[in-house]
Amino acid sequence: MIAFLEGILVSGGTEAVVAVGGGIGLDVQLSAQSAEKLPAPGNTVRLWTHLAVREDNWALYGFVLEQEREMFRLLISVSGVGPKVALGMLSRAAAADIAAYLRTGDEKSLTLLPGIGKKSAARLVVELGQRVPEATLLAEGGSASPADSPGGMAAALSVLGAMGLAPSQAEQALGRARRDDPAVAEDLELWVRMALRKL
Repeated sequence: MIAFLEGILVSGGTEAVVAVGGGIGLDVQLSAQSAEKLPAPGNTVRLWTHLAVREDNWALYGFVLEQEREMFRLLISVSGVGPKVALGMLSRAAAADIAAYLRTGDEKSLTLLPGIGKKSAARLVVELGQRVPEATLLAEGGSASPADSPGGMAAALSVLGAMGLAPSQAEQALGRARRDDPAVAEDLELWVRMALRKL
């Protein structure tokens, strides 16, 4: 309904207020990561938005990056994952990081996010693993370590692709290597070597 809003930031934080003109100020809920990217109050801001409508409540969610909104919408499409849980997940990890966890089946990393248990993580992987947009997977701005960031995932996939592996095969091998030892993703070369052993 509302694709984005643009106005003057009155107050920042995860519950921001944006003046959009005509004497109207909107309350917008943001993830902690989006909140950190906001300009100082008094400056113009543009936020991609999602309006969640329930019988007893209307809530406007804002995102500095369009990829973050896409991931938010993807997450809330899964039964049991509401807007608050999705926003909590995006507060702890960047959209690209979550995309990488989903595509590689990294349930362990998903369970480290707020509101996500083992069953929820398994359901997210099954339902969303193949629905993650490529643009989100390869987007910049991940919060994890260099190799474990979306850029690191893209680099690892690129290396394995150069060796002749199909993208799906490379993703599965990288996912298995990281599930066995999450720390392996901190070193790109080691991650690729371990993935090759999982083939």
